[in-house]
Amino acid sequence: MTLPERIAQVDDWLLDRLFQPLADRLPDRLTPLHLGLSCQLGALMLDGLSLVLPMLLFGASLGNMIDSALIWCVSLAFFLGMRRSAPMVRPGMLNPLRPLLRAMRLLSLAFLAYQLFRGLGAPDFVWLVTQLTTISQLLFTIGLYLVACQPRPPLQRMSSRSGPIIEGVWGTAGGRLNS
Repeated sequence: MTLPERIAQVDDWLLDRLFQPLADRLPDRLTPLHLGLSCQLGALMLDGLSLVLPMLLFGASLGNMIDSALIWCVSLAFFLGMRRSAPMVRPGMLNPLRPLLRAMRLLSLAFLAYQLFRGLGAPDFVWLVTQLTTISQLLFTIGLYLVACQPRPPLQRMSSRSGPIIEGVWGTAGGRLNS
């Protein structure tokens, strides 16, 4: 087995064994897609806070933080793109974002490992900012995996006497169409 196949196998294991069971246990009104997008929005807000804190605490200028500001803008663009692609994920159908986001999930795992390593050796005065960035990257990664989970099929209501109930234009009055 080659290295890319092993990496893909780790990604599939994380998705199928860790996040999909979690997504299956979510309440009916909360889909994994919406929870994943909420995690990404939270990551975006925490990343923005970690961008502003050095300016407030240490007097850093925007010129000193321009790389972080550009990364935040790219993250915002990615989040907006994910929100626009949300209608592609429909209950009862395969999730098209699962194969599309594989490279992004793997990159986010690599950046999470880097951020964890970087946070361990952070000096005391920037420890808070580094930890906010680590939590932000963790939320972003969790959000990506939740977005890639399969949604549950729609619930089918059952009648106690006659089996499945067909909802739609059929009314309850003798099978006539509603006008």
